[in-house]
Amino acid sequence: LKTLRLSPDIMNIYGLCLQMLATDATHRSVVRYHARNSSSRRPNFHTVLQRVGKTVLRPGGTEGTRKLHSWSELNRDRTVIELSSGMGSGGVALAKATGACVTLSDMDTSRLEMASQIAREQGVDSELIEIMQLNMRNVGEELEQHHYDTAIIEASLSHYTTKEKRAILKGLSTHADELLLHEICFRCDDSSPKELNHIKQDMSRALAIGFHPLTVDGWTNVLHEAGYEVKRSETGPMKVLNPVTVLQDEGPKRAARIAWNIATDASIRSRVVETRRAIKSHQHDLGYILIRAVANNGQALN
Repeated sequence: LKTLRLSPDIMNIYGLCLQMLATDATHRSVVRYHARNSSSRRPNFHTVLQRVGKTVLRPGGTEGTRKLHSWSELNRDRTVIELSSGMGSGGVALAKATGACVTLSDMDTSRLEMASQIAREQGVDSELIEIMQLNMRNVGEELEQHHYDTAIIEASLSHYTTKEKRAILKGLSTHADELLLHEICFRCDDSSPKELNHIKQDMSRALAIGFHPLTVDGWTNVLHEAGYEVKRSETGPMKVLNPVTVLQDEGPKRAARIAWNIATDASIRSRVVETRRAIKSHQHDLGYILIRAVANNGQALN
């Protein structure tokens, strides 16, 4: 934080909002809100964060993304595709830093429009950014006429079942020689299947979306079965909703705006506190994982 130049006003607003999130009154509103709204009717948590202005939605934050990018020899001669790129903050930063041609793909066209806007605001050459609407479930078919040096997937595969992960990665393996992965993992290798299932159910309710992370060995195995060989990996603690990480990811002005938007909207505030409590209750069991893997000449296992 010493490297950030924060005005007293920004820090006062940010601190006040964080205090509001920690009050007993807020905790009681969480209970009431949760009772009124079933997870089937609620938007998933990524959508909630985007509504309040969050642009970086990664389990290891921007720091994890930058480290992952540094593991690959990305430059202006490389072609890259980011799957389920959302608002494309990582891909845009990558194109700006390396000169690589980056294709941002997502099913949600509104997110792709925001990604284009972010690229323009960042002054990234339009020739370096391509936008593609793509359903990750059908990646093998939809990329039939395309091939990339590197594919990047961040904070997306953890919401698919193991069978679905395997199918997506197998479809991708013939279209991308290298894979950079930034996902959620279980850090408790000695936990029973029953304990892991409890964590999945608890987090699925809080996030209102499927939650299917794997252990380190689980991620390695599913990649191997899909035709990728892991070359490097690293794990760390979950950084989602960590105030310091939010400041680092979004910058002081946007972080203050996000905190204010949360603090002044009762329903969103309740949802954020509920999810933060769920994450904190499993902080020793969950973390992020970074993986660099290479395709085995497109020869995926059946």
